[in-house]
Amino acid sequence: MARRIHVQHLRAGDVPLDAAQAHHARDVLRLTDGQRVEVFDDAGRVAPGVLVIAGGEVFVRVEAHDVTEADAAGPRLTIAAAVPKADRADWMVEKLSELGVAEFIPLAAERSVVLPEGRNKRDRWARIATEAAKQSRRAGVMGIAELTPVEKALERAGVDGGKAWFLSTEAPSPVAVSDALRDLPAAAPLTAFIGPEGGWTEREVRQFHAAGAVAVGLTRTVLRVETAAVATAAVVGAFRSPWRGPSSGAA
Repeated sequence: MARRIHVQHLRAGDVPLDAAQAHHARDVLRLTDGQRVEVFDDAGRVAPGVLVIAGGEVFVRVEAHDVTEADAAGPRLTIAAAVPKADRADWMVEKLSELGVAEFIPLAAERSVVLPEGRNKRDRWARIATEAAKQSRRAGVMGIAELTPVEKALERAGVDGGKAWFLSTEAPSPVAVSDALRDLPAAAPLTAFIGPEGGWTEREVRQFHAAGAVAVGLTRTVLRVETAAVATAAVVGAFRSPWRGPSSGAA
């Protein structure tokens, strides 16, 4: 199976790799000049290519007719979650990317403890999402949004006919996500909101109801933020994504 190489924008011709990708291809993966690779970009375009190493330059050569749009992996899923502490957030981002989530929105909820702002954390998560996209062979790369208040994230969720869920231990009964999926239009973009360890405030719950968001329970146990986010992505992906057949590599 060809190694995957990430570029920001895939096009026909010679596409240069940035310093980080060039180092990874040449020095970490130890790919050689003339080796065939699979090239992909953030938007989901994919093509076979040939790695070219010429002096200090590293690029991939792509034929015009080879650039194709990757098959959609089902309706768009966004995870809007409070940020867990320490390296639990990195783990969550990696797994959400592997599971095909379109975008991760770090939430600034009223009871949030971790409120990462600035570029450093976002840049780190973008690198993690890109590496996970290479490994999982997913279409495109999961987007990383800026730290966003719940109200603003709800406004975004309703764009283009999108629907919203919010995970809650106060749901009528802990139900499998499949129950909520039955009432969801097949092609509707979905944003799933996962709250902080302290839970949602009464004001936030009123906001969810006013926006038409559906309260969903996963289990009868109380889950950590990252567990709930990854479990939601896995179940939604299993029910909404077309099955592409068995993988030839380990997960």
